[in-house]
Amino acid sequence: MSTLVFVGGGPRTTGILLRLAANLPAEGTEITTIHVIDPYPAGGGRIWRTNQSGLLWMNSMAQDVTIFADDSVAMDGPVIPGPSLAEWVLGVGRKQVEAAGLADELREFSGRTFPSRRMQSLYLDWAFKEAVTRLEHHPKPVSVTVHRALAVELIDVESDVPGCQAVHLDNGDVLTVDTVVLTQGHLDVVVSPEADKLGSIAATEGLVYVPPGFTADQDLSVLPGGDPVLVRGFGLAFIDAMVLLTEGRGGTFTSVDGELTYIPSGAEPELWVGSRRGVPYLPKLGYSVPIVTNAPLYLDDASLAAFGSFQLNYRDHVFPLLTWNLLYAHYHQLLGTDPSRATVSWDELSTQLKRLLPAELGGDTADISAYLEVAVPDSRDRFDFDHLDKPLSGLEFEDHTSRSAHIAAHISDQIERAGNPRYSMDQAVFCTLLKIYFRVHDLAEAGHFNLTDLRENIDRALHNLFSYIASGPPPVRLEQLLALHRAGLVHFLGPDIRIGVEDGHFTAGEIKTKALIDAYLATDSASFVADSLLQNLLRDGEVTVESINGSPRGKFVVDNIGRPIRRDGTTHTQRFLLGPLVSGGGSEAPFSRPGTNARGFQRADRLARIILALDEILETDAQLATASRHPD
Repeated sequence: MSTLVFVGGGPRTTGILLRLAANLPAEGTEITTIHVIDPYPAGGGRIWRTNQSGLLWMNSMAQDVTIFADDSVAMDGPVIPGPSLAEWVLGVGRKQVEAAGLADELREFSGRTFPSRRMQSLYLDWAFKEAVTRLEHHPKPVSVTVHRALAVELIDVESDVPGCQAVHLDNGDVLTVDTVVLTQGHLDVVVSPEADKLGSIAATEGLVYVPPGFTADQDLSVLPGGDPVLVRGFGLAFIDAMVLLTEGRGGTFTSVDGELTYIPSGAEPELWVGSRRGVPYLPKLGYSVPIVTNAPLYLDDASLAAFGSFQLNYRDHVFPLLTWNLLYAHYHQLLGTDPSRATVSWDELSTQLKRLLPAELGGDTADISAYLEVAVPDSRDRFDFDHLDKPLSGLEFEDHTSRSAHIAAHISDQIERAGNPRYSMDQAVFCTLLKIYFRVHDLAEAGHFNLTDLRENIDRALHNLFSYIASGPPPVRLEQLLALHRAGLVHFLGPDIRIGVEDGHFTAGEIKTKALIDAYLATDSASFVADSLLQNLLRDGEVTVESINGSPRGKFVVDNIGRPIRRDGTTHTQRFLLGPLVSGGGSEAPFSRPGTNARGFQRADRLARIILALDEILETDAQLATASRHPD
């Protein structure tokens, strides 16, 4: 093997290149050339490109972002240290940040800063070049060539070399290579039937409709200033759209008597926003304290065996343990940091909490709510999962004014809690959910869930909960949201809004507008990916999509080392497919928090070592482990 190509030049590719460089043996490898194909700049790729608004931020602090595997990562390859984003910006990257015109971001920059995506793009660009330098300056150098083009077709070609493939680019070039790694990352999907219908109605009725998509790529200029706009979605895509439609149109935020105030430019639309929950994601926490509970309980293999079957049901088995662990972590943190806020000891309270476990694990399904009201007198110190998950459930309001006022008060309360270590129970819940999220994905990869459960409950319900609690915006974004609300530019529609069309308007309850934004990401079904290369591979049976209830609407199926499984059940021995649209790839972020043994680093190292030893693998096992990452 001599030539390797990556289709996609984003952070996933950068991470694998770093691990290839780390694992290169002193005597070199048969790989002599690496090609990286992407129409966007290599390193950041499309999502993290520099050419986007500086108003778009990361939702992680700079100190919590690294693309370099560290000593915490369970991997076979050696650790070659590299800086976190914060360390890079404050160190070797400072001059590059200044040269890129981002000096203003350095003025108050620290590890706890939420940097712009443009700054992250610079970091990823540097990391990519660092990986290339390590490869090209090895005693047995490997050359790296970047192609600013789109790969449109991938086919096998006749050759004396097994596995030889041709990659066709949209500029007419054709690369003949030995091994292909498809790492296109987050891809657009074709317009859904609902979005297509709304778009057709908008065109017919003279309305404006912005479908789901990556906010930085959407044309928001079609939304006229001064007009009301319905927004469906209250997550991070909404926050991005909110910023671009207000501050991005010339408005400014300023502090007046200690309260954040928005001064309009007059070019802003008036946003009426609602979603399934009716509230935004919880803000990132502004403090960090020691956590009392180290790991989730009763999610080990021995405990789960009490349910009597290898195959688990998420709703019946895992979800009750998830909510119980959040409850347990909350109260353990409360009594571990300030026992004066409870009327009982931790030993007594923990005994009562264990009564809430499933019967298979010793619980007796008792209702201890009255006991908890006495044991923890302050309602703000008590844990209520249903209220946390759906804070507006069961509430009725006289009109949209009272509803908006209630939601604004809720948001204000969440901002206050996020900055107050008195409520470090919230951090304990966050950390516990993080561990459970990855543990459940480990269980999924081991085959403990059927495919429907995996896609409908874990990929959707669990991921939605995880995003809401653990992947929210910086607190200042919600402060800006409230300032816009006070300025009359944002109104809250509440939960479970229903969009209709009536008399030439989009409607949501009593609200009528001429414009609608669907501020969320579209379906992640691999069948609908808007990528010509992958669509051609689907057409030719070179990749397959999971079938759910008889319909191919799941993810791409790969074997246990990441090779796509063909329609006939075989694998291409020298082709790999990675990313969020791949079975088992949903929790493998290409960069992560330092010191967390991140799955993305584990996978990048494993794949790098497989690629470097690929000829040996092919000689000993031509069809290695074609079992996919789910039991179906």
